Amino acid sequence: MERGYNRGFIWKICLVAAMGGLLFGYDWVVIGGAKPFYEPFFGLVGEGKAWLAGWAMSSALAGCLAGALLSGAITDWLGRKKILVGAAVLFTV
Repeated sequence: MERGYNRGFIWKICLVAAMGGLLFGYDWVVIGGAKPFYEPFFGLVGEGKAWLAGWAMSSALAGCLAGALLSGAITDWLGRKKILVGAAVLFTV
């Protein structure tokens, strides 16, 4: 084994990257599963309104991406503990 080569550290990095992809895919599935419920509620069902349903789904995914990008800066600003408590409260609500 070469000096400075840490196989466990590399596996941890790969696991974190894989979990990020898995969770983003999970978000996509949750949004797709909610589609039949929010389409009638917001009037996105009907002739010529397919683009509205696509826009709503794309906007939700863009919101997920923006949240992931901004979370690091917000955590640096407020601290991890406050953000985790706030996320737990929002999730509970």
